[in-house]
Amino acid sequence: MEIPNMKTRLILVAILLAAIAAGAWYWFAVRPDPIKTPEDIAGAVTTPNLEVPSNPVQNKVPELNPIDRANPFKDAYKNPFEQ
Repeated sequence: MEIPNMKTRLILVAILLAAIAAGAWYWFAVRPDPIKTPEDIAGAVTTPNLEVPSNPVQNKVPELNPIDRANPFKDAYKNPFEQ
């Protein structure tokens, strides 16, 4: 594969160097430390205790019956034959 233009070749080399630099930065700086001792294992496996209520929507749901809301004309019409 020949690259015809020198400018294109320089751009590809710059992208390749940036990718290598990013990989080296991740490898040496960002990567977490490995687990070495039993205390590290216990710390990694143990999750913090979070207090979550059993009903998260407690006292936040309106008391509406969906069957009562299903007919919007419930009180609009009075049956003349009904006594």
